[in-house]
Amino acid sequence: MNLQGKRLLITGGAKRIGFTIASRMAQAGCVILLHARNMDAAQAAVEALPGHGHRAVSGDLAVPEEVENICRQAGEFELLVNNAAIFHRPGSAEDAASAELYRQINYLAPRQLLKYFFQQNIAEGAAVNLTDAFALLPGAGAYWQSKCDLNELTRNLAVKWAKRDFRINAVAPGPMLPPPWAPESRMEKILQTVPLHRRIAPEAVAKMVEFLLQCDSMTGAVIPVDCGISARQ
Repeated sequence: MNLQGKRLLITGGAKRIGFTIASRMAQAGCVILLHARNMDAAQAAVEALPGHGHRAVSGDLAVPEEVENICRQAGEFELLVNNAAIFHRPGSAEDAASAELYRQINYLAPRQLLKYFFQQNIAEGAAVNLTDAFALLPGAGAYWQSKCDLNELTRNLAVKWAKRDFRINAVAPGPMLPPPWAPESRMEKILQTVPLHRRIAPEAVAKMVEFLLQCDSMTGAVIPVDCGISARQ
């Protein structure tokens, strides 16, 4: 797919890996429809992107009606990156109370956006879901399950979408940046369990997203960008 001039909706695009992906895709010639929960944050991120024609959209992915509104704000788009997700400290009270929220934001909202995306009257389309390398390993918990479900959705939709020349893939990153609640020391401890003993570069994930959106020969793939984590099976 020629990415030049293609409209791309990215969720959670105002900061961290989302903004790195948005910036790379803008440099590749895409028109970015950048989503954030807060419109001011989305607009500030849009203004920092290279290129022209980008727009901000806002809405709370925890609310299905607001997900519908995000679609209405975005209008028509040929590319979709489901990046937004939540992750609380394992074992915390927030983590224990967030099973429904994990499922809604990490799985149901992306599924809703993908349904809207496929129903558009466009000639071709490509989507990428951001999942998690740890969801490629045995595990447990609501967060892990939400990412496993997103991996499985990616594979299932690839077959259904192929008849219309729509493609869908996923990128499963390993540890890149510590969550806001985690000290850097915890990140260093986690990296000791990573085969390459280093964190994943956000730019590497963004580069893989660009490749998957562009490559007409790939659909249904879940690609780990994880410095070897998923190889420990």
